[in-house]
Amino acid sequence: MKQETMTGWMAAALAFLAGAAVEVVTSTLGHRREAWDSPYYFTLGFPAMLAASFLIAAATRKYPVRIGYAPFAGQLITMVLRTGGGSMLPLGIIFMGFLGLWGVLAAALGVKAGNRWRGQKLNISRSSPES
Repeated sequence: MKQETMTGWMAAALAFLAGAAVEVVTSTLGHRREAWDSPYYFTLGFPAMLAASFLIAAATRKYPVRIGYAPFAGQLITMVLRTGGGSMLPLGIIFMGFLGLWGVLAAALGVKAGNRWRGQKLNISRSSPES
């Protein structure tokens, strides 16, 4: 039996922490209350969360949706804890939902790359002879 090095929840927690770090660092660098108000969000923060999603998913080779959305959830929850949320919170949740789709795409590509790097073919067909 092959021992799993990182469970799905550990991978999601690591991605969540990456998003929390992006919130704190980006808002501090930009001297803003929230990271997405900073001029560094789309140049540093957003790409960092996509890279985290890609690399963590490549390492685990599973759970692209969970890993892809985790950094954005981490950023949102950290922002709410730091700033108290406010009246724009529903819009922020919708915004994170849309931005998180890019994280899911990065994580899906990470799973594919991880399988390729480890030399395993990914067979998703239901009518495959191995099934």
